Amino acid sequence: MIKNKFNKAAWDIYDSTYIQVISLKNGLEFMGYSKKQGFAEKNDKQAVLINWIVRMHKSGYLDANHFDKKRKITEIEYFLNTNPHKKPILRLFYGYYEALDTSWAMENKEVFKFLDSFYEALKSGDINKVKSLYIYKKRGFNDPFDVSMKRFITEKSLRDYCHRMIEEKKFTKEQAIGFHHKYTEKYFQ
Repeated sequence: MIKNKFNKAAWDIYDSTYIQVISLKNGLEFMGYSKKQGFAEKNDKQAVLINWIVRMHKSGYLDANHFDKKRKITEIEYFLNTNPHKKPILRLFYGYYEALDTSWAMENKEVFKFLDSFYEALKSGDINKVKSLYIYKKRGFNDPFDVSMKRFITEKSLRDYCHRMIEEKKFTKEQAIGFHHKYTEKYFQ
C-alpha cells in the first residue's frame, strides 16, 4: 500500500538532494529527483545516490545487456539540487563513470568506492555482486512523533508528512497539529 502511494507521489523538486537525467539512445531524456513529496529522504546522502544507481541497473538503464531496447542509454547524469540551479557531480556510462566535481568527489569517497565495485561487478557479469551493493539502511521511526532527529528539510515536506499520516489514519488531526508544532519549534525557528 505504501509502495503504491510512493510510486504515485510527485517528485519533490525542492527538497531532493539529487537530480538525475537519463539520456536514451532513441533521443529521449528523463529527469528524476531523489525524493518524493510526503516521504523522507535518507539522512545518508551517499547511500541515497548509491541505492539510486543500483536501482537504475535493476531497471535496465545501466545494464548494457537488458532486453528492453527502449532503456538503452547514452549516459546518466547526476546533479546536486542547488535551487534554482543544478550542479553536475557525476556521469555514468555502461562501462565507466566520470566525476564532474572534484570537491564533491573528495567529500563523497564512499560513492566512488561503490562505483569502482559496481563497474568491476558489471565487467565480471556478477549480478549478485551488483545487488549486494545496495545499502539497505531504512531507518524506521518506531515512534511517528519522534523529533529527536531532523527528518524534514522544509516545512512543506513536514506538512506533506502530516497530511499523509492523517490520510493513512496514523495521526488524528490534533496529533498532526501537535507534532507539526513541536517539530517546527525545534527545527524551523
